[in-house]
Amino acid sequence: MPCLELKVAALPHPVPATRLRSLLEKPGAAVLRRNYVAEAPGHDDTHLRNRIRIAAVLAVNLTDPPKPIDVAAPDDVEHADEPIALAPAEPEADPLASSFAKGLEIWFSDGERAVSVLADADEIPGALTMFDAWLRLVRFQPAFQRLDQRLVGLNYWFREGLSVAVQGNPAETPPEEETFFDCIAPIAEIDDFREPRFVVRLPDAGLAWFHDLLRSASAWLNENSYPNILGSR
Repeated sequence: MPCLELKVAALPHPVPATRLRSLLEKPGAAVLRRNYVAEAPGHDDTHLRNRIRIAAVLAVNLTDPPKPIDVAAPDDVEHADEPIALAPAEPEADPLASSFAKGLEIWFSDGERAVSVLADADEIPGALTMFDAWLRLVRFQPAFQRLDQRLVGLNYWFREGLSVAVQGNPAETPPEEETFFDCIAPIAEIDDFREPRFVVRLPDAGLAWFHDLLRSASAWLNENSYPNILGSR
């Protein structure tokens, strides 16, 4: 049967790999953050709800808040008839780059252990694409004929090292809870210098749960921005 595997190094990267983590860990900064705990109606499994939590985060550096883009003053009237020399086009700088960030705080637990990983908002579409590919395979069974032993293996890596993977045969009947870990196919290990790993494995119900949480958090982030965190919109 298919399963969801979340895997991350036990220790975080020594240097932030995301804009959100860089801002939240900025030395000497007073950071204001606004959180939204993603919800997914229709999932009432307490076990799953206790294993995974996703919070959408807006964060702004109050010590050095974003500055408005300067508007160039109009030319003097006496020089209005003179030709204007156009400067070479330069990429526009993001005025919020160092002072505002939004993304996800992903928590997952295994018994008494728990770990959290931060992700930027621009990483969400890639993760959603993986889950959408999984749904297309489930709906189109002939696609499995091209896969070895009718097993699906999909994977997405977030920048901070979190791996979200799907593997299994959706045609199989879910086993009993006591025998679940004896039936699922192992996901191939990849050599990783960031040992030891923290791994959480969930049955197929976790796929829809995690997917719906991602979509809920993504929808909230799409509706909220820098003005929202300050209550000006």
